[in-house]
Amino acid sequence: MESKLLVALAATAVAGAAAGFWAGRRRQARPSHPLPDEERLAWLQRLSTIGQMMSGVVHEVRTPLNTVILNVELAQRTLDRGEDARERLQTAAREADRAVEILSDILDFAKPSPLDLKPQELRPLLLGALEPLESRFEERSVKTALIAPQGLQVKASARHFHQVVTILLMNSLDALPFGGRVQVDAERKGEIVRVTVRDNGLGIESEVLSRLFQPFASGHPEKGGTGLGLNVARWIMAKHGGDVTIASDGLGKGTSVTLTLKAA
Repeated sequence: MESKLLVALAATAVAGAAAGFWAGRRRQARPSHPLPDEERLAWLQRLSTIGQMMSGVVHEVRTPLNTVILNVELAQRTLDRGEDARERLQTAAREADRAVEILSDILDFAKPSPLDLKPQELRPLLLGALEPLESRFEERSVKTALIAPQGLQVKASARHFHQVVTILLMNSLDALPFGGRVQVDAERKGEIVRVTVRDNGLGIESEVLSRLFQPFASGHPEKGGTGLGLNVARWIMAKHGGDVTIASDGLGKGTSVTLTLKAA
């Protein structure tokens, strides 16, 4: 009985947060008075662009919400065994909060607002992105490895950087339908830190690779990818004073994605 109540509460919390968030955004988006024809056309074009982005928004938010669902289900099984499920429920709560943050980030995508960059130790940031996805990697028989020195610091917005690494990890997971390996490496060269996410998955054809950062381009459209994730990642990294680059030797030869950002 207690486990069912916890599942219901988790689902209600996620739905309530999303509903409140979108209600506020709808109030902001609606014009308060009739617009001249020229402004009305611009407004309609903006709405059209937002509509086109919605499939990408769903794609981005689906990752944390799926993690919420998985961890709530695992918590229910843990409670049924009479064991402590707090760790699973805490992960679900964190990922529900992150889903709302992602919605905010995407809707602020075009605004020229700076991120709050602070010195952050890199290894805990990378672990913070890897750990919520562990159960999903295990389900797919994907092994993960993190090679990052202790004490290495970067200038970063923790939650935005978390989002970028999660995007890359999920892309790697999508490229490994039958198991494989994902490795995250971090190193410092002078004042620049490089973080590379490598997988030995499906790989990307060269002609597709050259247009991956075009709006709504996807390396694997047959898997439901929209291409918005990489654009969001590049936007976030640009605001960190860094960049995102992608390399692949072709189909079946895996993919490497490298983030660059400033050392603290």
